[in-house]
Amino acid sequence: MGAVGANGVSIEPWGPERAADLADLVTAAAPAERLTADELLACCWDDPGLVLGTAGDPDAAVAAVVRRAGELAVGFVRLLAVHPGRRRAGLGRRLLAEAEDWLFAEGVTEVQLGGSAPFYLWPGVDVQALPLLCLAEAAGYDVTGAELDLSLPTTFRAAVPPGVVVRRVLDEADVVAVRSLVEGVWPWWWPEAARGIDGAGCFAAFGAEAHGDDARGASGDVRAIGFACHSVNRAAWLGPMGVDPTARGRGIGHALLGAVAQDLMVAGWRDLEVAWIGPVRFYAAAGASVSRVFRTYRRRR
Repeated sequence: MGAVGANGVSIEPWGPERAADLADLVTAAAPAERLTADELLACCWDDPGLVLGTAGDPDAAVAAVVRRAGELAVGFVRLLAVHPGRRRAGLGRRLLAEAEDWLFAEGVTEVQLGGSAPFYLWPGVDVQALPLLCLAEAAGYDVTGAELDLSLPTTFRAAVPPGVVVRRVLDEADVVAVRSLVEGVWPWWWPEAARGIDGAGCFAAFGAEAHGDDARGASGDVRAIGFACHSVNRAAWLGPMGVDPTARGRGIGHALLGAVAQDLMVAGWRDLEVAWIGPVRFYAAAGASVSRVFRTYRRRR
């Protein structure tokens, strides 16, 4: 790192003070992404990993992170961008190799492109990003599947079922109730849900039939039966979201989706992006359509 390669370009670590440079680079390389410096700061530096880029002008950069679960360690290249005017000079391949070397030195068993939840920018490689698709192939990555994003107009609304209350999660008791639900059913989602709550972008459904009209008992206890967050990693992106398996089939999920859509409409958004979706039929029934397709890639050492 910091050495001058065959292409005469020096690569060095980028600290958080380069967040604006990274945003400018991504805007030049992929203007439709509309990524902000704040979003990149949160994903690439608040969640510690590796960020490398060209010295001086922001011509190219890469960001990587290690995720560990017990003895298993997996590496993720969560961003790789090269300025259009500097492509075909070997910068992308060199930065990818630098990131891979760092990840393997950290003990990972494989490297994936994209993903890296709970801090992520894309679920994989957008199928429209032809230069990155070609680079992945040239670097020996295997295609492992595909992921979808769906787009939903923020005009979507759905009635709240009888006996249920939907509200923004602000009160401490509501936070405790949502955490209990998430950690009990989808524990891997709590870091994202917590960030959604911190950003006032989390709504939850509470079972009022058990605790009175406001879903709160005399002792102040509440029971969350569903939740939905938006703008956790990227503005106007939905997720994570879930409904307690024992409460499904009552329209709670669509009521939560409608609350998020209304919140984003008030903020000036015409559409929300359903990121890295799971159940296609649920969102299709609300009027969502496929907006993006991502290829997923993996390289084992």
